[in-house]
Amino acid sequence: MKNKEIIGLREALNEVDYIRGKSFAYAVFKNKDILDKEIETINKLKKEPHADYITFENERTLLCQLFAEKDSNGDAVLQYNPNGTQSFKIDNMGEFNNEYVKLAQKYEDVLKDMNDAKNEFDDFMEKDSDIELKKIKIEDLPNDISASFLDKIKFMID
Repeated sequence: MKNKEIIGLREALNEVDYIRGKSFAYAVFKNKDILDKEIETINKLKKEPHADYITFENERTLLCQLFAEKDSNGDAVLQYNPNGTQSFKIDNMGEFNNEYVKLAQKYEDVLKDMNDAKNEFDDFMEKDSDIELKKIKIEDLPNDISASFLDKIKFMID
């Protein structure tokens, strides 16, 4: 199991923790505790943003607003992206890019620091986890379980 799967596993346990059975309930309880500790460790690995990153983001936003198309009220126009996010609809992309390059150069160390931290965290999340979960025998599972239920708890079946 990869580190990035740990949060999903914890959520899966929340979905099945209503199932009765002493052995199963105990395994869910123990695994929740194990996963919670690991999630706490993962959260500690997330690096706080560089002190100047917020300043960079504020300046970048102002730059976007400056070069954005304006509506009839003079407000910057937002556009909806295919991934569900919003962004400013830039009027003159060439000029915007020139100014953005200058801004990025001004904050080069900050952006490098943030990018390095993100890459380190992403690398960690792709690594195999060394946690050992409490296993349960299939015969200790309730008789009326579904395939989707089994899929959610497959990581803890011995």
